[in-house]
Amino acid sequence: MLVIRDLEFRISHLEDLIQGISSEILANVLYEKAPPSKLLADSEDKVGIIKKTAEDIRDAILLLKPERTPSIKRAFRDFIQPINSFIEILKNPEQTQNATRQALDLLRKAVAQSQDFISLSRDIAKNPSKIILEVMRLKEISEAKDYLSKVSVPEALYTRLEHLRERLGALRSRILSLEQTAGELLKYVDRLEEEISKFQQPQ
Repeated sequence: MLVIRDLEFRISHLEDLIQGISSEILANVLYEKAPPSKLLADSEDKVGIIKKTAEDIRDAILLLKPERTPSIKRAFRDFIQPINSFIEILKNPEQTQNATRQALDLLRKAVAQSQDFISLSRDIAKNPSKIILEVMRLKEISEAKDYLSKVSVPEALYTRLEHLRERLGALRSRILSLEQTAGELLKYVDRLEEEISKFQQPQ
């Protein structure tokens, strides 16, 4: 399915981006003593692409596995927060003497946390929600209907396509039913997440 292949490509791309920033920035000892402006100039675009790719992955896995919403949001937050702090420190006009080193430590933390997010994303790509996958599969079939209706074909084939169109109509009804079920499931997940947030961590 296209959405799964696209997700797997994005995950692999994210891994390549993280490997790149690890080797080009974190493994380069010259950045340890570089001014924050130098580190920011060399890394801002790279981490920006990492954030955007991670956001796209997050949106895809939330769609494919809505029942894992709390875990997805937590893994994404733990990965992205150090990146946001990394940029904030480097852009802070009141930087401390150790700003570069603090920023690099945060970037290392982000790279480490990325592994949990990537692992979760790969797991969901391999095991998406069956009901959501069925909705997407039926949508792909339904979209094929629009293309078939515009093709000029012989009479015998046209008769068969008319029969297929009737079956697709039935599939469309099933899609609507499955989407409603998925919507109700998302609302249930939101309520659960809201209830969980009411509990406080033991001191």
